[in-house]
Amino acid sequence: MATLKQLKTFLAVAEDKKMITAAKRLYISQPTVSQIILDLENEYNAQLFERFPKELKITPAGELLLNYAREIVAIHEHLEQSMKNINSLRPLRIGATITIGNTLMGTLVEELLLQHPDIDITVFVENTRIIEHRILHNELDIALAEGIIVRQEIMTKPVIEDELCLICGNKHPFAGKPYVLMEDLRNQDFIMREKGSGTRAIFENIMLTHHIPFVTKWECSSRCGIVDAVRHNLGLGVLSLRCVTEYVEKGDVIILPLKEVSMKRFFYLCHNQCHPITSQMKDFASVVTAMAEKDKLSIPNC
Repeated sequence: MATLKQLKTFLAVAEDKKMITAAKRLYISQPTVSQIILDLENEYNAQLFERFPKELKITPAGELLLNYAREIVAIHEHLEQSMKNINSLRPLRIGATITIGNTLMGTLVEELLLQHPDIDITVFVENTRIIEHRILHNELDIALAEGIIVRQEIMTKPVIEDELCLICGNKHPFAGKPYVLMEDLRNQDFIMREKGSGTRAIFENIMLTHHIPFVTKWECSSRCGIVDAVRHNLGLGVLSLRCVTEYVEKGDVIILPLKEVSMKRFFYLCHNQCHPITSQMKDFASVVTAMAEKDKLSIPNC
């Protein structure tokens, strides 16, 4: 029977595809990692990885063990967390991507605490790629993400509608246009969110679909930084309508309607399918769903 240590080591190797990288992550020696994988292969009389010079490739037998290992490790970590907090508040680790962290998470957490003061909430705000990584490694119980989650191990549910907007400064050549066409964006300079951002991934996909090249002149994870660069006419920007409304009202930037192209999207409620569904996760999901219903009545068109 595989031990918990063996399963955690196996998961690290499956994730990193290199024993030396997994060893560094686990703070153990590479020979120890190699021996653990060999012991597991002997235990189950099956080859778990094919060995290649540059990386390991998981076998069908390895894939089977991988599914069970993820579930077992997740249940064990949940047990540890639950037992440590059995006589205290209900812990909840929430992830939020940056747009959501900037515009919605404060309201959501405030409402959750009003309804359920016994929940002990910790929030992590990162881009979509990092949130996905944290969910996979059971560092988060639940998350609200703006980007597309690609890993099949993560359950996603669209819950809140959103829309991306194209913005420019008051002195940009596009400032007087009633709308812009996709062709107008060809080879334009853009102030973009950082790589790993859901906002960036969605916009890049739109541009790729329409075969429109553009130039990324500036990368920034801060909406304030993007708006400031756009305000100084250093390029066009793409942000959620939620992020730019106050700046548009102050006259700092202008929204450019993009003709015949929709940039609507959803925010997704996400969790690792191996993670047991706790009462506090259900409570958070209920608050998000209630906000989504109110949101439908209040969001103007971009």
